[in-house]
Amino acid sequence: MIDFRYHVVSIISIFLALAVGIVLGAGPLQGNLGSQLTDQVSALRTEKQDLNDRLAASEARVAAGDEYATAVSGRVIDGALAGHKVAIIRLPSAEGSLADLVEEAVRNSGATLGPTLTVNGEWFDPARAPDRADAAKAAASTLGMVSALTGDALLAEVLARLAVSKDVVSASESRTAALETLTRAGLVESSTDEPEPADLAVIVSGSFTGDETEVQARSETIRTLARIVAENSAGAVVAGPEPAVSSGQRISSDAVAAVRKVEAIAGLISTVDHASDAAGPAIVVLALKAELAGDVGHYGTAEGATAAVPRVAP
Repeated sequence: MIDFRYHVVSIISIFLALAVGIVLGAGPLQGNLGSQLTDQVSALRTEKQDLNDRLAASEARVAAGDEYATAVSGRVIDGALAGHKVAIIRLPSAEGSLADLVEEAVRNSGATLGPTLTVNGEWFDPARAPDRADAAKAAASTLGMVSALTGDALLAEVLARLAVSKDVVSASESRTAALETLTRAGLVESSTDEPEPADLAVIVSGSFTGDETEVQARSETIRTLARIVAENSAGAVVAGPEPAVSSGQRISSDAVAAVRKVEAIAGLISTVDHASDAAGPAIVVLALKAELAGDVGHYGTAEGATAAVPRVAP
């Protein structure tokens, strides 16, 4: 049985250990500890300076690469899409500057710029689902579509029919009326009142955030749109900027990541991440050209990329 003497001995032992530590720290070990700390601080300073130098060198190389890409991209894509028409579909999170750069690259490739359709935020609002279903049904009826799809899938098919077609389709009163139905519902904005479908399409995206349920729902809606656009066109590409980083419970994603995450969809439509970089718009054009040859690819450096750029034939 533990008695009072045991506690006294334990307390004395503790104080003795503290005393020994103080004596050693103030005496024999003091010089060694101080020297070691000084050496470590000096090493960390040297390492930090080395990292800063390497970062500056890397930034200089990136800037030089961007300058080179800007200088040569015009020649690389010149005539690449001659004889084709390209529709631009802008998602709500898409940066205006990225869409403008893609449109400029399309023109420089020799292609004709088709309709630019901007998808509004109401397209993804759960509370607007009934309104979207009604608008989709009305627009589909106006176009004379016979489809087994309903809800947001039917809405995506209507938008795809307005934007792209594998066959030559002229503007018509029914197409104008269908577009007006989507516009009045606040779902879409268009660069033209009389959309004449293109044979190729670029879906321009940006990053979006939310909790896991919100991001999954939005990603699934984007995948549906991407699939139907790919099925109705001769080639399509999803382009996005540098991927955003998730923070805490807020998850960040984008259309490129959404497409790449599902193999069945990734096999239908090409993607380009970092499309806002200097070479990005040219890579989008080359990806469309590869699609015309039957090659679906995922280009860039983010997760899921299969190559940095499409192969350029001599």
